Amino acid sequence: MDFENRYIDELIAIREEARECKNYNLSDKIRNYLDSKHIFIFDSANQQIVYHRKKGSRQDLIKEIKKEQRAEKLFYAWLYSINKTTKTIHHENF
Repeated sequence: MDFENRYIDELIAIREEARECKNYNLSDKIRNYLDSKHIFIFDSANQQIVYHRKKGSRQDLIKEIKKEQRAEKLFYAWLYSINKTTKTIHHENF
């Protein structure tokens, strides 16, 4: 049995409950402890988003996420331009 992972999962659940009860002091302490284990939790309006990493800091992860988001935006902008160009070409043929 993997006790450490079970322990981590329970801490994540306790942190979520503490956050729901507005016990931000406990929530922050658990988050800081998990950060030291390279387990990073980000809060959204409805849920916690948990990242399990082998190395790096919270700031490293944030930079990586922002980089991925920029790449995704560029991809969708490119896709939009391709679709727009394709529609223009189809309209010109008629």
